[in-house]
Amino acid sequence: MSERESAIINAMRIYLLAVVIGFGAGVLSSAFHYCLQKVFYLHDKVAALFSGSNMNATLAAALLGAAMMTIAVILVSGFAAEAAGSGVQEIEGALKGLRNIRWQRVIGVKFISGVLAIGAGLLLGREGPTIHMGGCVGQMVGEKTNSDGHTMNTLLAAGAGAGLSAAFSAPLAGVIFVTEELRREFNYNFVSLHAVIIASIVAKVVNDQVFGMGPSLPINLKILLPTSPDPEILFINVPLFLVLGVIIGVSGAGFNTAILGCLDLSDRLSRPVKLFVASALGAAAGALMIVGPEYVGGGDRMIQTVFSSHPALGSLVALLAVRALMTFLSYSSGVPGGIFAPMLALGTLIGISFGSIGQAFFPHAGLHPGAFAVAAMGGLFAATVRAPLTGIVLVAELTASFNLLPAIIITCLTASITAQMLGSKPIYEQLLNRTLKAQPSPGNGERDVGAMKGNGETYTA
Repeated sequence: MSERESAIINAMRIYLLAVVIGFGAGVLSSAFHYCLQKVFYLHDKVAALFSGSNMNATLAAALLGAAMMTIAVILVSGFAAEAAGSGVQEIEGALKGLRNIRWQRVIGVKFISGVLAIGAGLLLGREGPTIHMGGCVGQMVGEKTNSDGHTMNTLLAAGAGAGLSAAFSAPLAGVIFVTEELRREFNYNFVSLHAVIIASIVAKVVNDQVFGMGPSLPINLKILLPTSPDPEILFINVPLFLVLGVIIGVSGAGFNTAILGCLDLSDRLSRPVKLFVASALGAAAGALMIVGPEYVGGGDRMIQTVFSSHPALGSLVALLAVRALMTFLSYSSGVPGGIFAPMLALGTLIGISFGSIGQAFFPHAGLHPGAFAVAAMGGLFAATVRAPLTGIVLVAELTASFNLLPAIIITCLTASITAQMLGSKPIYEQLLNRTLKAQPSPGNGERDVGAMKGNGETYTA
């Protein structure tokens, strides 16, 4: 057999494995989403059961939330500590050879604890767990097929991309996420890129068409935003989108600082105290699911409500303050959950508040607050994760607002550059550094992620 024929056979094998991984990630994501929907219904049933007494309904929901969080924390701390948080940093560490993917433990713990924690009402997204579980599927397939290190890297990345694709029903964002966010770890070549694309498409089809679960944030803005904004208006508003980008960049740097600060504070607590705090947080989230559901949850309902009801500026600021605090506390509580969705929600609130103020000052400028909200969604993602292309494509796919691409691009680039100039590093790089310092793998020590092996570059942003 010639070398060319061998290469073709190997490529076909990898593509077939990518199909398997995409299917597995799609099934897991669909099941995860389905279970979350069923758990969310519990809160509705509690409200209906105590319809005559709002106080009793709130108390019952608080107890339910506390119980769910307690179980979630015990499962994570007792069986798979690496299942806490989003898991993206674990995928990055595994691609670098610095972290082991214990898929036998992580998939089950991530799934069950994630359903309990997110279902309790915490401000966490399901995309982090699906990315982590998708990577676990890639690792499992690679191990079962005795794949070499290079192929394992491809399969792990394909699983991560498939997990994001299924969570948001955004396959292009899944592919770009791998090639942009994981660029230093991913062994980029013709075959590996196509494997990621195949896995992402298959995962979306399985999630949307086979199981009919739909995206994590099913936002249809076609009827809420101008379908074809006047190019002259967009041009006139460029300075406003630049200002918004600066504001979002500062907010993104602050977001990263707050997340890391809360994690550091949590690390200093004893295990009983951490369990008590997590239970109290679950109780608070459960109670809010009854009395103020817009203040908790991943943010999909809140985003749709904000776009359709146009709340007053004071209400937007209150929502922003409470949701920001709850997001930081939720992520540092030690349970599985992503920050993509909560970030999109916070970006929406910042953007629509900025747009409302601009509309008040320039009533004849043809401003639409929703356009600034969409741009800010991508901008906050770009500023925190430092992946502007992923932010641009993700928001465009989620909201079908391709007509607003110029505004989204301007805001994302400005936000990312602002965060970099402030010295803020990408959130997942910092999270991986924390993990390696707290739980260094044998032989890895405490090397800084920015100088680790990959393609030889040192990242200083």
